[in-house]
Amino acid sequence: MEVIYALLSSIMFAATFLLVKIGRETASHLSILWITLTVNIFILGLSNLFIDLPKSISLLDLKFFIISGIFAPLLGRLFQFVGMSRLGANTTTALTLTHPLVTVLIGLLFLGESGNIIQIFGAFLIITGSLLIAIFSGSNSNSINYSDHHIYFLYPLLASLTYGISIALRKLGIDLLNSPVLASTVTVFVSWIILSFYLLVTKFKISCNRREFTYFLFAGILSSIGPVFLYLSLAIGNLLVVAPLAATTPLFVLVGTWLYSKSNENFNYQKTIGTFGIVIGVTLLTLFKD
Repeated sequence: MEVIYALLSSIMFAATFLLVKIGRETASHLSILWITLTVNIFILGLSNLFIDLPKSISLLDLKFFIISGIFAPLLGRLFQFVGMSRLGANTTTALTLTHPLVTVLIGLLFLGESGNIIQIFGAFLIITGSLLIAIFSGSNSNSINYSDHHIYFLYPLLASLTYGISIALRKLGIDLLNSPVLASTVTVFVSWIILSFYLLVTKFKISCNRREFTYFLFAGILSSIGPVFLYLSLAIGNLLVVAPLAATTPLFVLVGTWLYSKSNENFNYQKTIGTFGIVIGVTLLTLFKD
């Protein structure tokens, strides 16, 4: 089931990305981030009213969720947004998608995670396939003069690091307190509080038109479900399996883009290889999981 949950999480985030991409006209990235996080708080907060919460909870029980919320979505998305504005979406997404390597490395070295050689090969295929799809998606992948933007490569790499650390922290937290909805709420709430404080101090104005808000509202709903599926997968699976599967978002973005606008998305051989790599990798992780 951890494979299904991880893939469902990836699908939710892919749909979120597509809704924001299709709906955005003039809204700033910070506006999008704040609006979607606010919707997350509302949806997840209400959801907690309909579930059985642990009877006694302290801040110490939530410490890993709180810290992970600082790393991602807050810092991860901010670094990713800055990278996109400087390097373009394709390059930034590709570099950010290396975050499963960070998570798996932390799991193997510090958290006692283990896996067989077939699982490691499957994880490698998934990460490689996702990178191929991300790099060769879009029509302007080579439109930026990278020689003048070396310093900006730091932003997607920092995004990768923060996302990778966040997922590892979420695994630690969910192993101690198995409540995916509560965990998702805490993670998102921490990000929302810090972002709101920053916007208040800088007097940043949140703005979007009615059409944009409709898209961002549905994006917020779907991005509320994504973390819950991720926590469900982390609760029953190990990082070596879950982290690469949760990074298959580009595959579902590619499918969604093709369905939405077939004339603007062509399957070149790189994307085909990437797609087959992901499918084979998922199959290996599913058949040879512990």
